[in-house]
Amino acid sequence: MKRKNLMIISSLIISFVILFTISPIYAQQITSFQQSQWSRSTWLYLPAVEGNNSGLVINTTITLSYPGNGQVTVDNNGQVQSSTLYSMQMAYMVAMLYAGLDYKDYNLKVFINTSGSVSGPSGSFGVMLATYGLATGLNTSILHNYAITGAVSPSGLSGPIGGLSYKCSAATSHNLTLAFPMGNLISGGVSYCEKFIPVSGILMASNAIFKTAPYNISINITKDVEFELAMKNASKEFINQSEIILKQINSTINTISNQTILILNLVQIINYTETNLKLAQDLVNVDPYASASYAFTAYYNALTVNYTIWLYKISLKSGNYISSFINNVSQNIINQANTLESKLISISGLNTLYSQELMATAFSRIADAIYNAEYMKSVSSTIINTSLITIAQNLAYSEARIESAISWADAAVLSNSTPPFITPELIISTANSASSYTSTAINYADSLIDYYISQYTSIGDIADAQLLSAIENNLNYLISDANNLLSKGYYTAAIGVYEDALQNSLNIIFIITGTNYSLITIKYANELQNEFSLISSELASRGLQSSIDSSYMRYANQIINSSPASALNIMETAVIDSLIWYLGEISLNQGNSSNLILINASNNTINYGFYAIYLILGLAIGFLIAMTYITRIYKKIYY
Repeated sequence: MKRKNLMIISSLIISFVILFTISPIYAQQITSFQQSQWSRSTWLYLPAVEGNNSGLVINTTITLSYPGNGQVTVDNNGQVQSSTLYSMQMAYMVAMLYAGLDYKDYNLKVFINTSGSVSGPSGSFGVMLATYGLATGLNTSILHNYAITGAVSPSGLSGPIGGLSYKCSAATSHNLTLAFPMGNLISGGVSYCEKFIPVSGILMASNAIFKTAPYNISINITKDVEFELAMKNASKEFINQSEIILKQINSTINTISNQTILILNLVQIINYTETNLKLAQDLVNVDPYASASYAFTAYYNALTVNYTIWLYKISLKSGNYISSFINNVSQNIINQANTLESKLISISGLNTLYSQELMATAFSRIADAIYNAEYMKSVSSTIINTSLITIAQNLAYSEARIESAISWADAAVLSNSTPPFITPELIISTANSASSYTSTAINYADSLIDYYISQYTSIGDIADAQLLSAIENNLNYLISDANNLLSKGYYTAAIGVYEDALQNSLNIIFIITGTNYSLITIKYANELQNEFSLISSELASRGLQSSIDSSYMRYANQIINSSPASALNIMETAVIDSLIWYLGEISLNQGNSSNLILINASNNTINYGFYAIYLILGLAIGFLIAMTYITRIYKKIYY
């Protein structure tokens, strides 16, 4: 009898253990079946301008689906031009990035319910916002009360658009609130709007339209001692070089004494150089990065004056000497840059986030030097009427970039023992993610350049069309160079060149307007600060905190009153640099679980944490029922 009871008890325990052991497998299979595919849709109004210069609002349907491969499809009842298609692809990537999801796992379909040809990027910000709402589970029906216009930037800003008065009229006639870029606030077209909201970017728009709570994130990251030391060294070197050049200028500027206007312009640049030198000296022990930035600016300006004097002397000669001079100097800079790039590739196998970011920045500066030098070579024969100072600025910038690359590389080597340490897999993932993101941004920029070229050509402005064509060729050179480095396994170098390509594409995609109005500057600066804080907090939560981009932000805030456009550009650089590493992290380790809408059940991997819980529950319940059976038997026997 006892043996039989024990057998029954054992069978009960084993049965429940087996039941609860296999339950998570079946539960996961059910979940996988239920979530293996899904789609979410919403619609919104996109304002547009018709060929007869009248406004209209277009009902546009957005559908986000899973699983996918990152494909974006844009359709209408006519033809969709490349500027619209690539801007929508950028909008999708930005939305998924801020949602904390890997865009390669989903697909997006956009249907613009209109006939005829659709062109331009002004619908991209609205599509980005709708996609973000779908990806994060927000109530997208609220979008039906708005008409949304704006050209999305790779960092999530809303760039200026045309035809605001027509779009205002169209929104008003449909009793809609028009959401438009903050930069358009100074446009006279605003008076045609009955209800409107100017927005600077994705976070401000989300707060204003979706009524999400504003982000209030404070990032406080300890400064890296080695980075600070490297910036001090860089500052002192730029200060020293600037002072040497200023002494040379004092002895040569008299050679152009008969050029009153030119001398006045150069004296102004010299004064600006001396002001920056003073700021650099004052801050060298307080804020080394800001000090190095002021010193770099002084060095660049001193070089500009020097090059201007040389160019003036050359211009006095008959023949095509200026063009030859530009070509020779530019080619010399390119040769130096290529030599330095090869040298740095051999020492780029660094294993901390600090050192990787710094070395990538060095490669970015090298790429920027080549980009500008190649541009000068390509336009050297067509800049006869360009001012000597403008030519000198471009040459000086390229040369100064080479020197800054050396400083960043020195900083990288010094910081190679500063945690956090990162894996080669993250570096590879970041390089690959940067490739696809930057390629989309370049395609986006190219499509806009092609549009501008066609406009210039149509009115006979061939010179400006050629300049834009040179910019497009050089943008494509950057992405080609980065892809080549990636294919060879030079991942850090590739990341740096992608960063530079992305930054240069921003100069085409997002043209900041209205920065002479403090309100507009402040709103864009606040948006960029919030974007940076959000991405930085996501990186920090994954153990990837760094103070380098924070240094960018501090410096930008110092100069925002005196140079608002430059400050915003630096802020966007900080956001872009952080985004690139965040892209790599998302791609490698998937999105943050707090941001996921659904569990990605596309594989059959068992969650062993829940598996253990099921096993414990199985044992516990098995023993509970077994003990109940034992108690009953005991009572029957002994009562």
